[in-house]
Amino acid sequence: MVWFCILLGAVSGWATAGGRRTLSAFWRDLSDFDPLPLAAYLGLITLALLTFYALHPWLARRRVRALMGPPGGDGRDPGHDPGPVPVRYRLDEAGLTQTAPDLVSFVPWPRIGELAEDRHHLFLPTEIGDVPIVLPKASLSAETVAGIRHWVRACAGRPASAPPPAELAAGPEALRATMRLTADERVPIILRSLDNPWARRARLAGAAAWLVGLTLLYPALLAMLWAVDPYRVPLADALPLFAEMVVGDVWKPAAVTAAVIVLFFAVHPRASRWFAGDLARRLEAEALPGEAEIAVDEAGIVTAKDGAHARLGWKLFRGRERVGDLMILPMRWDEVLPVPLRIFEPEARARVEALVERHLPQETRAR
Repeated sequence: MVWFCILLGAVSGWATAGGRRTLSAFWRDLSDFDPLPLAAYLGLITLALLTFYALHPWLARRRVRALMGPPGGDGRDPGHDPGPVPVRYRLDEAGLTQTAPDLVSFVPWPRIGELAEDRHHLFLPTEIGDVPIVLPKASLSAETVAGIRHWVRACAGRPASAPPPAELAAGPEALRATMRLTADERVPIILRSLDNPWARRARLAGAAAWLVGLTLLYPALLAMLWAVDPYRVPLADALPLFAEMVVGDVWKPAAVTAAVIVLFFAVHPRASRWFAGDLARRLEAEALPGEAEIAVDEAGIVTAKDGAHARLGWKLFRGRERVGDLMILPMRWDEVLPVPLRIFEPEARARVEALVERHLPQETRAR
């Protein structure tokens, strides 16, 4: 499209030069056409597109890191970095068992997707979370990688050939309920991932880069026009003229860019909420039927649904957040456990709130 617009502009410039032109005149003048400026423009655009294509993986990784925050942290407390967290995975005939400090979870094979991989990682998607399990190949032996491929290809998405392990039992005093998130309850969770300090810093850095880049575009175009002009004057004579043109006109692209950036930040909160609402409605429509079971006691929280279950110890969480009746419990790597308090009876709700406040006294965000 960019190439087409440049070519169209070149033809339009020729067609309007010196009055009305005809197609026959175009063919007569074609032998005198100097393709160097047009080729320079097209080459510069092609180089810019190839550069962006080459940098896209790096830019995408930066964006993901900005959304997730520091490794092991929650994306909202830069001073909190517990360091590497050991995680153990076990694949067998029943499914996948994950064990980490304050976490034990099991996912049966029908809820595990096909294995994906790149040069450095294995990606194991599950229906439990939006983020797949990522295993670095460098930390695995060739035999282990081959075993993972064999298990997943043979069993993923199929009924388990062995009974699953017994669900993690909660204490007799545990407060139990069933839950299913609504679209309105998904909205603050999505907004939370888009509005952590690291994401805001990335947006500010991007705005500054656009302002500087587009402000320097006008001087760069002048320099390029001088460089491709076959009749260019000596640099010593052209430089004062270029400097005068830049000083007189460089503020124009800077002002337009600044206005666009201000407009972007002005509409960003409303646009983010609209995007989050639309995404939440689609996620609700695509969610698997059925409700999840949840039990809260002094040891932590137990969740279970369709054969998958997990025990989450209180030390796994990084404080608590409240959005109306929704309690959001952030975990490592900015994953969260949403608990809609509406699912509990009034007396049970008061006990759940007291348990959470006792074990997680720090409220990480006020809304």
